[in-house]
Amino acid sequence: MEMIYAVQRYAATRPWAKRVGQLYAREVQQTAAQQQVQELVGRELTRAAQVYPAVAARTASEQRLADAYGQFCRHGKLMAHLEDGLMQALRHTRAPGHLPDRLQLPAAAFYLHVDGAEGGAFVMQMPGRQEVALLLLRADFSLAGADWLADVEDSLALQLAYPGELAAPLAAVAAPWRGLLTAVLNGLALMTQPRLLLVRGWEGSAPSDSVALAMHPACAKSRQKGRSQLLQAGYQEVSYCRLDGVATLPGDYATPGYWRRQAVNDAQGGARLVWVMPR
Repeated sequence: MEMIYAVQRYAATRPWAKRVGQLYAREVQQTAAQQQVQELVGRELTRAAQVYPAVAARTASEQRLADAYGQFCRHGKLMAHLEDGLMQALRHTRAPGHLPDRLQLPAAAFYLHVDGAEGGAFVMQMPGRQEVALLLLRADFSLAGADWLADVEDSLALQLAYPGELAAPLAAVAAPWRGLLTAVLNGLALMTQPRLLLVRGWEGSAPSDSVALAMHPACAKSRQKGRSQLLQAGYQEVSYCRLDGVATLPGDYATPGYWRRQAVNDAQGGARLVWVMPR
């Protein structure tokens, strides 16, 4: 089975992934889970370093990955998929200069998949501090047949304040990461649009008969049976990001899109982002 989502490949390759998910789901205090997971990953990599000495240098990055995956599990394993039609329009849209004053995301932690060759990111929101943490993963993260212990696997961790300016973080990122970061920032801005729909479904490679059963409109037992079949086979539920009219837009644009700030007229005030689509 082809795994197109980096979060799937993480779960399939890291021997501690299942335990990480259990710890984050079980512990009342997230900090307690984080401490246990850091120790768990540290122990496992110390053992692995006896065969792969270079892996010892990746302890901190693997602990960050485990923390991001744990938060993803803790908050419902939501995978948001920016489909190709939407991505075509976003690729022709300049990155926002700011995040909105109120960043309303579909979950406190989720995985955002960028269709195409870019990759994706774990997104973790900290509303109390008005910050969002990103952990970017390339599209070639832990591909089938690769030895993740022997290969160097890059990830990029960022912490952004909102509604802080985004020009400086974008400029500071190395050029190979800039395209993915721009796509992720556009994706976060898109998440705040009132017209955005998150359509729950299954990954595209899932068998159609099982998907039809899992999506049965009337029978709960059929839905449960189909869902069980798909999960046992390793397929994932996916929330597809869709916006009315975008799928029918042309692939070639003469004028790039952009994000503009618009004042919000309510008791809290502030500003929201409005997407002016490319044409």
